[in-house]
Amino acid sequence: MCGKASHVIKTFEKIIKTMIMTRTDHLLDPLQFAYWPGRGVEDAVATLINYVLCHLEDAKTHARVLYLDMSSAFNTLQPHLLFKKLISEFKLESELALWVLDFLVGRPQQVRVNNTTSSVKVVSTGSPQGCVLSPLLFILYTNDCRSIRPNRYFIKFSDDTALLSLLSNDEVGHGPVLNDFVAWCDRSYLCLNATKTKDMCIDFRKYPPSQSDTVIHDNKVEVVDEYKYLGTTIDNKLKWDRHCSVTYKKCQQRLYCLRKLRSFNIDNTILSMFYKSCIQSVLTFSFICWFGNVSQKDKNKLQRVVNISSKITGLKQTSVTALYEKQVLRKANKIINDSTHILYNEYVLLPSSRRFRTITSKTNRKRDSFMPMSVRLLNSKR
Repeated sequence: MCGKASHVIKTFEKIIKTMIMTRTDHLLDPLQFAYWPGRGVEDAVATLINYVLCHLEDAKTHARVLYLDMSSAFNTLQPHLLFKKLISEFKLESELALWVLDFLVGRPQQVRVNNTTSSVKVVSTGSPQGCVLSPLLFILYTNDCRSIRPNRYFIKFSDDTALLSLLSNDEVGHGPVLNDFVAWCDRSYLCLNATKTKDMCIDFRKYPPSQSDTVIHDNKVEVVDEYKYLGTTIDNKLKWDRHCSVTYKKCQQRLYCLRKLRSFNIDNTILSMFYKSCIQSVLTFSFICWFGNVSQKDKNKLQRVVNISSKITGLKQTSVTALYEKQVLRKANKIINDSTHILYNEYVLLPSSRRFRTITSKTNRKRDSFMPMSVRLLNSKR
C-alpha cells in the first residue's frame, strides 16, 4: 500500500506541476535554464560563453564571473514568502497557492540509521528532497532575482547561479549588483557560502589593471583560474585543455569496462549500446559549448577514444566532429523553434528568408564558438 500511495502522490504532484507551469511559464526568467522542456546545462554554459565572447570583441574590455554557492538552498526556502510571490508576482489562483503552502508546511520527518529511527519532527521550512514539485517551486521562489544593472547578468540553473559582469576600461569589480544580490539573499533567507563561491576574471589585455577583491559579508572570495560550472571546466583564458583532459580520462576508465564486456563475448550491438550510453555520453557532454574551440591536438585525443571504441565494438562509431556538428544543428533548431530562448534573437533571417545572417567575429575564439558555427552549419544545409 505504501508503494501505491507514494505513486499516487507523485502523480498528483505532476498534475499540480503542470497546472502551475501553464500559468507561470511566460513569466519565468529567460536566464533560468533549469527544468524547461528542450533546455539543459549546455544552454546555460553556451549563453554565458556567448555573452563573454561577444563582449570581448570590443577593445579595452574584460569580464568577471562570480560562481555563487548557496548553502542548502532548497532546505531554506520559506513557504510564506513563496506564497506571497505566487499571488502577487505570478497571479496564481488563491486556491492553488494555498495548496502549495499547505503542501510545504507542517511536514513530519524522521531519520533512520540502520535499525534506529529518530522521533518525528514537524518541519515548515524548505521543500522536500526528491519531490516532483521542489525544483519548480525553487525556480518560482528565485524568479525575481534578476539584474537591473547594465552589462550584469544572473545566469541560473536551479540553485547554480553565476553573476556575469561585462566590464570596460577601468572597471574592476562587480559593482552594486553584488550588493543587491546579497541583500536579496538576506531577504529571501538564502545563505550565501563565501568559502565555496569563486571569482574568475577573463581578461586578454596586455596590461590589465589589478582587480578589486570581491567581498560577501566581510568574507573575501577566492579568485580562481578555472572552475567546473555545471559539469564543464571553464578557465580564465577560455581554453579547454583541462576540460578535454578530464573528459579523456573519464572515457579511458570506461573503455576498460568495454574491453571487459568484449572478453565475455558480448554481442557487438550490446557493446555499441554500452559505448553510446557510457562513453559517448561523457565524451559529448555540453559538446556545443567547447568543442569548436579546442586545439587540434585535443580533438585528435578525443577522436582516439572513438577509434578504440570502434575496434572494440567491431562497429564503426561516429567521429567526434560529426557528433559535434549534429549536436550543434539539433540545438540550433531547438532555439529557432523556441521564441522564449535567450539566444533566439541571435538567429536573424536574411530578406530571402532562406539563410541566416552570418555572425561577424574579430577573433578565432568567437568565430569557432557555438553561435557563429551553428549559423554556418544551418546555412550549409539550406
